[in-house]
Amino acid sequence: MKSVVHYRAGDAAAVAHIEDRPEAPAPRAGEIQVRVSISPVHRGDLVATETGLPDGSAGRRLGTEAAGVVTAMGPSVQALRVGDRVAVFPAPGAWSEYITVPAEAAVAVPDSLSDEMASVLLVNTITSRDVLRAVDELRAAAAAPSDSPLLVSGAASAVGKLIVQQARDRGWPVVAVVRSDRAASTVRTNWPDVPVVVSGSGGWQRELEGAVGGRPVPVIADAHGGPFVREILPFVDDGGTLVVWGDLAAQPWTLSTLELLMRELKVRAVSITRWATRPGDIRAADRRAALQIAAQHPHLLAVHAAYPLDELPSAISAARTSGTGTVLLKLN
Repeated sequence: MKSVVHYRAGDAAAVAHIEDRPEAPAPRAGEIQVRVSISPVHRGDLVATETGLPDGSAGRRLGTEAAGVVTAMGPSVQALRVGDRVAVFPAPGAWSEYITVPAEAAVAVPDSLSDEMASVLLVNTITSRDVLRAVDELRAAAAAPSDSPLLVSGAASAVGKLIVQQARDRGWPVVAVVRSDRAASTVRTNWPDVPVVVSGSGGWQRELEGAVGGRPVPVIADAHGGPFVREILPFVDDGGTLVVWGDLAAQPWTLSTLELLMRELKVRAVSITRWATRPGDIRAADRRAALQIAAQHPHLLAVHAAYPLDELPSAISAARTSGTGTVLLKLN
């Protein structure tokens, strides 16, 4: 069985490679085996290679999400059948031809959903819903008026677009902050009435102040991180919260503790790695919502390109530079 593995910490382009591994284990009670069709190359997958491995580890298989077909089931699996097409997350080692996972991690997908779209169905949607749960809680705690906008940075990213759409579905006004004219065009194409501010342009702070009505907002959802945090914080109200869900800048924050203390600002981090600890009913609802979003807003699950497994270096490079959709690996 071909699988993408790394044995040491480092840049994914240097340490990730394809090798033959033992076949995926036969499913035990409550598990299924999946023949993987396609798996996305998320930025988090690439960051994973930069962390160390446990002593004595036989390497780590990469990948976290996949689409494929159920090929075998263990006892007590009720909701799925052999031959079902499924989307799977969490799917450790998803960049493999076969994986064995708990049946709960899989959701059957309809024939109307392509393998490409099914492969990006869960992680980005789940992240967006986790962000919005935090925002909903914080807006309620701050008694935010209904016309107070949610400021979303990284609004043209895969997760950012899903946040914008679902915030609008809740009836919240949204102000989008992006880094380039190309990203601004993406937001305007999807939502012509959403104010968009390009933070890479001169005078963008004045433009953003006008877009939020000249008053700070209780919550900002930020994906950029890095030095941009200091630039965006003046737009959150005293005692307000920065909800951090990404690190597109991949740079350290240049923020002093005093800047938070003087205004009693809070930081709330949201990570997909914690989703498995959420209650079962929330996880089930998130999977149902992902299918609904795919049916109602398929354009928000954009794919940049799909690469054969033997073009892994090209897929990794594209995943780091693409701003137009998710990069995929074709396994079978």
